[in-house]
Amino acid sequence: MAAAAGEGIVELQRQLLGGYQLLQTLVGIRLRTVTDPESVRHLTWLSDVTAAVELISRRVTVEGPLDFAGYLEDVAAFWTRACEGRPVRVDVRGHSTLLPDSHLLPLAIITHELIANACRHAFPDGRRGSIAVAFSRAVGGVSLVVRDSGVGAATLEPGEGLALVRGLVEHLGGSMSIETAPDAGVSVRIRLPLETAPMH
Repeated sequence: MAAAAGEGIVELQRQLLGGYQLLQTLVGIRLRTVTDPESVRHLTWLSDVTAAVELISRRVTVEGPLDFAGYLEDVAAFWTRACEGRPVRVDVRGHSTLLPDSHLLPLAIITHELIANACRHAFPDGRRGSIAVAFSRAVGGVSLVVRDSGVGAATLEPGEGLALVRGLVEHLGGSMSIETAPDAGVSVRIRLPLETAPMH
């Protein structure tokens, strides 16, 4: 009975992954024909979120909590492929940490969104640079730092991407800070408690 249940879960996971891949394919097809900048932006964001969900789903098993450091390796490989042909390096350093289910998808989307922002905005005109991701245990929870060596800014106007990240961080009861300066890149630091955040 247990073996049959396990096989059923594996088959369900396979179907879900197939669904995520199909959604990414459909979005990619639409992106080839859409010219309106606003539509392109929204479809690109949908593709990013789908990719984050697919990557985390590949790591989910029936055996218990997921080690987020392993997921970060998948993220680094994904964005290294996305930046192929550009002089941009993606490095991750993660300590083995088991996360509760309540944190998995939000933290996956947070990480994906921050790296996407750096890839798309930090290195204009073929600028060379790097994106560094560090994930570790912290007092009472976990710490995530995403830092790029890109153009930076005197001040950073929070766009939709950072607003989404901040909203997810607040949903999980965490805190977020941003540091930037011209030609000094952008650094985003996030601290999250590991207990389930209260619903708002």
